[in-house]
Amino acid sequence: MENILNLKQINIKAIEICSILQKHNYQAYIVGGCVRDLILNQIPKDFDITTNATPDAVMKLFPETYATGLKHGTITVSMGKGIENHFEVTTFRIEGKYLDGRRPEDVTFVTNIIDDLSRRDLTINAMAFDPISHTLLDPFNGENDLKNNIIKAVGNANERFREDGLRIMRAARFAARFNYEIEESTLEAMQNNIDTLLKVSKERIKDELCKILMTDNPYYGINILQKLGILKNIIPSLIPNRPSTHFLPSLDFCIKNLETRVACLFANVMVNTAKEDLISLKFSNSEIKSITFLLDMLDKVELFDKDPNIINYRQFIAFVKNGMPDTWSITLEHFINLTQAIQCPIGDKLMKYNGEIVWARRDLKINGNDLIELGITAGPELKKILDNCYQEILINPENNIKEYLIQFVYKLNSNFCN
Repeated sequence: MENILNLKQINIKAIEICSILQKHNYQAYIVGGCVRDLILNQIPKDFDITTNATPDAVMKLFPETYATGLKHGTITVSMGKGIENHFEVTTFRIEGKYLDGRRPEDVTFVTNIIDDLSRRDLTINAMAFDPISHTLLDPFNGENDLKNNIIKAVGNANERFREDGLRIMRAARFAARFNYEIEESTLEAMQNNIDTLLKVSKERIKDELCKILMTDNPYYGINILQKLGILKNIIPSLIPNRPSTHFLPSLDFCIKNLETRVACLFANVMVNTAKEDLISLKFSNSEIKSITFLLDMLDKVELFDKDPNIINYRQFIAFVKNGMPDTWSITLEHFINLTQAIQCPIGDKLMKYNGEIVWARRDLKINGNDLIELGITAGPELKKILDNCYQEILINPENNIKEYLIQFVYKLNSNFCN
């Protein structure tokens, strides 16, 4: 309890909200993840507040509020400029039936905070703290589970995961985040309710998957999903005990960059197959482009890796420079880290040619307009000539001079000029 009593770690504006509510004879607590983080002596990212005041009462007590989740009893209270001064204040509630495996059809406001805490997912997230009286409410022994490094569902585990399938992913995420063991009955309930998870929108599943990948122990979280048979359901190409999952343990060795870690997840999967899974999971176009480009780089570098000569080096670097979705330095850094993580390091071989000039296609000193002026008709022939010019400067970078390239074009096409 020592850590949580250090009020310096609690946002003073959150304390002020609780104080105002309590002065008007309402109960008020900070609740959930912020309490968990305080016990772990970590500074919470945000502070959620729960109260027996109704949403209407909350809006009357505070001059600037937003009805961001009125249907579920949540009001956002602004205590100053900036998002960091916005706090979600939610009325104690119990929830109706979960027909879609994600959201309750309705909620009922209650006056007993224990009833409210009993609807939450994990014991470590079902604690409330009164920052005025310094009282911790922990009806499900979440503090003890934190001390014992255990992830455990609140109450009946099957009911919790049947209500909201996304809690399965959340349990795996918190296990990965804190490197905790999942309690046996909770683990069993996760496996029993895969069908409920599959009712959840792909966007939400993708969001939790990414959060798992961005923990300090991504393989631990992904391996939980794999052992329970969940991973193959959300990512069909990752079939247990097949080559497609060979590089999953390498996740822990990737830099903390989402696209690099997702690329590692698919490092032994065909690029087009990986793209299908990424599209299904609702990754953004820019994310898919970055991830699949890293996978394409793994394919393209094989020729250079087997025969690391200057020509193969230039061809590979040209592929990167002509297609990279990010800056050169970032793309190369992420790719080299990816190859190191999957124990196929290529960095040293590439560095041997570090001083070599490799032009990108955009650097070519002759363009389509120049060729048209020379009498070449726009179309496939023009593109073919430009391709030949580009290959010439890859092999002989010193020849990337407009006058030289014009003569090069004449040699290729001695019969076209007027």
